[in-house]
Amino acid sequence: MNNVPVIKVGIVAVSRDCFPESLAVNRRKAVIAKYEEKFGKEGIYECPITIVESEIHAQQALEDVKKAGCNALCVDWFQGPTMFCAAAEETQKDLIDGRGDAYCGMLNASQALSLRKTRAYIPEEPVGDAGQCAEMIHEFLPIARPS
Repeated sequence: MNNVPVIKVGIVAVSRDCFPESLAVNRRKAVIAKYEEKFGKEGIYECPITIVESEIHAQQALEDVKKAGCNALCVDWFQGPTMFCAAAEETQKDLIDGRGDAYCGMLNASQALSLRKTRAYIPEEPVGDAGQCAEMIHEFLPIARPS
């Protein structure tokens, strides 16, 4: 008998308005591709809505992942297990005009979580390339399951 809950993780890209939204979208796509390459397509959902410093975007993304049947998430305002990690730009081509700065994003997210008194899982080293973020998401699955 297998009574372990099935986890479906929604992946939501978040950007600040001082960065191009396309950078966050490209990072999300890279993380999804690496996750599916390593662990398959089962149990992961790519939310098409990108949050750009807007509670309206956040609420739209939340509705989207709920409709998709997600029960774990990689962002805020979700009444279930939540994880934060940041996918860094791998080629460093976006560090001038695109200003790919994953560390800045994690700092900003951590501060927002603290201000909102929101509990979330943040890996010990939460910034990595797409493959490392895929690993972090996979390691989150047992944490997301209710005990």
